[in-house]
Amino acid sequence: MTETSNGIVILITLLNILVYKLQKLQEAQQKKIKLEEAEKTDIQETEETNSLSFSVPALCRRFPLKVIQSATNNFSEELVIGKGGFGNVYKGIIGFRQRKVAIKRRKLDSKQGTKEFHSEIELLTKFQHIHIVSLVGYCDEYEEMILVYEYLPGESLTDHLYKRARKGKPSLPTLSWVQRLKIVTGAARGLDYLHTGTGIENRVIHRDIKTSNILLDENLAAKISDFGLSKIGPANQTCTYVSTRVKGTTGYIDPYYFTTHRLTRKTDVYAFGVVLFEVLSGRPVVDTSLNEEQINLAEWAQHCHKVGHLDKITDPSIKGDISSDSLNAYVDVAIKCLHSQPKHRPTMAEIVVGLESALTLQEKSTHYSLVEILPSDSTIEDEDCSIPEVKSTKHKLEQSKEMMINSSNEWHRKKQSSARMKIIRRVSGLLSFTARIFSVNGDAKTSGYRNHNSFLSLHHWVRRTPSNQEEVLQSSKLKRFSINDLNKATNNFDSVLGEGGFGRVYKGWVKENTFAAAKWGTGLGIAVKTLHESSRQGYKEWVAEIQFLGLLSHPNLLKLFGYCLEGRHKLLIFEFMPQGSLANLLFRRDSHFKPLSWKHRTSIALGAAKGLAYLHGAEANVIYRDLKTSNILIDSGYNAKLSDFGFAKFGPEDDESHVSTRIAGTIGYLAPEYAMRGYLTKKSDIYSFGVVLLEIFTGRSVNERNLLETGQDLISWAMPYLTSENGILYVMDADIKGQYTLRAALAATSLAVKCISADPKSRPEANEVVQELEQLQDLENLENIRSETLQRVL
Repeated sequence: MTETSNGIVILITLLNILVYKLQKLQEAQQKKIKLEEAEKTDIQETEETNSLSFSVPALCRRFPLKVIQSATNNFSEELVIGKGGFGNVYKGIIGFRQRKVAIKRRKLDSKQGTKEFHSEIELLTKFQHIHIVSLVGYCDEYEEMILVYEYLPGESLTDHLYKRARKGKPSLPTLSWVQRLKIVTGAARGLDYLHTGTGIENRVIHRDIKTSNILLDENLAAKISDFGLSKIGPANQTCTYVSTRVKGTTGYIDPYYFTTHRLTRKTDVYAFGVVLFEVLSGRPVVDTSLNEEQINLAEWAQHCHKVGHLDKITDPSIKGDISSDSLNAYVDVAIKCLHSQPKHRPTMAEIVVGLESALTLQEKSTHYSLVEILPSDSTIEDEDCSIPEVKSTKHKLEQSKEMMINSSNEWHRKKQSSARMKIIRRVSGLLSFTARIFSVNGDAKTSGYRNHNSFLSLHHWVRRTPSNQEEVLQSSKLKRFSINDLNKATNNFDSVLGEGGFGRVYKGWVKENTFAAAKWGTGLGIAVKTLHESSRQGYKEWVAEIQFLGLLSHPNLLKLFGYCLEGRHKLLIFEFMPQGSLANLLFRRDSHFKPLSWKHRTSIALGAAKGLAYLHGAEANVIYRDLKTSNILIDSGYNAKLSDFGFAKFGPEDDESHVSTRIAGTIGYLAPEYAMRGYLTKKSDIYSFGVVLLEIFTGRSVNERNLLETGQDLISWAMPYLTSENGILYVMDADIKGQYTLRAALAATSLAVKCISADPKSRPEANEVVQELEQLQDLENLENIRSETLQRVL
């Protein structure tokens, strides 16, 4: 009986276990059904909202805004994990599966907009790779632009190298040399896929490769991100792209791309070379806290390589762990990436092979010492950096890798055999080496146009920066207009003069003495510039205009009468310039177009130069920073006046040679040293003026589409012709043919060439430009007198 009872108990227990298991299985199935139904609901809600204006593959999900708000706790600041030019990045959790995601939300005043938003979605849904960040979906409801990515807990490569520590946050563990090699190799593989592995029909140029765009997962595997500036195009094109605008990040921009506007895959290779040195050094690409010759990492790294001081660009935290063979192989790849000529830079496939070689040499090494690192015999200029093209990554990768490792081992054996001689050479090089000096003459000579009151007030301003907006406005002593007054003066903002990045400009009329609103068409003409709420230029630039034009006074600077700051309204009131901008007079082509005469062109150039000389003089000490034909306004007597001081900066003080600041200005007019290194000097303005001179005398825009489509800009097109008499006649504007002498044309174009010299120290001062333009006018007057005298004699 006992045995029977025990058997029944066991049977009941087994039945209970079976029932429990069945219940759990049923609950799991029901949970799965609910999850599927919830996902279907989300998809249905997605389809009910408006879709993007382009086709997106089904694998990229479109999220309703309410799902994004729920995932981020209504965009809570506590969930912000990053900030960039596009906007904030939030950590979020989406769906019943609690999937962690990174949600990037575009901010209203972001310089990246709809085009970049669509570009990133289009690219990341077409091209997928283990070393490229995955796009989960997007949201574009109610003017929102939101991108949802896979969440990568390892943060960015920048954070690991130096950024987190500088923010005052807990420092991340230092990356070892092997970890760094694996990260850059992974990133190189991702970039190689974009360049060559996306299929026969398409190739991708990232155009913004940098350490902050290389993200790391929990295993420190690299993934390339941020494709807003990327370009997609055909694979069978030699020069894959010609870009109408240079885009990227200061410090990483390829100088060849910057000067020619030719965007190729080798543009990414240059940026990747900068990344390699950033990883080696553990410092930012531009660091203004360092000595002048060290500020730009790419230039400093090339210099250190040339003189054999690789230890100076190596992160101290990893110096003791790097084998000399591995380091030399690594630097060899990085240096070739920075070659001035794109055709001599390696492909990404070859870079992968080189980095794998460096990793192999490191793992095989048993002795690590930087004492063994020896300088290279060849300089950057005379080094043969050409590498045979790898036509097929899949078939030739292993073969190339083996050849590179063998050649690298042989190269290092030869170097070690002559170690003693090379050490002697290094010491000799150290004794003879003299550091480069980038300083330029800090202050231009006085232009001769002085205003004692503005001199005193401006230098008082330099010594004591206003602490708030009211102090800025009060110190300017400008009239404060009410919005009602401006409504009357502009006839309710009815007459639009133009529109730019700042906002719209309206015409109005005021009484000359009181600035009270006047009857339309009577009194003093004014131009009212409004700050648009979505303007890329913002309140800071608005205040800067008041700050400078409220204190500066010169016949060749636009007069600022006052401002309006009332509620959301922010307006500036200027004198009205009836001829509009110089750009309008030069490039407008319509029924009302009348070509500017040679006399008017030289007169306008002289007026603009006088205004610039005043700014650069000791009284003002101002760097304009946005000199271009659209910012040179012309009055009824064809007198030039400089306008738009939103980007202006005070020049360097004391013995400082430059001002280090964020890059601002207009592509095409930016001086190379400023755009590439962030060195802002008064000679940066001179470069811009040289570009303006070329536009004046050729009648062609610096960013003319016809030139850009041929892979040129105005400078690269004109320069070959500016060294001969026949060439000068070829580039001069046909609309002014016969109005100038060959001697005058030579003098004018010679001045332009000096202004756009690649070496800032070779450019003239602003007051010297004034003198040469005055001599040009004197020459013209003398030639006219001779011509008239000859005609009388005949």
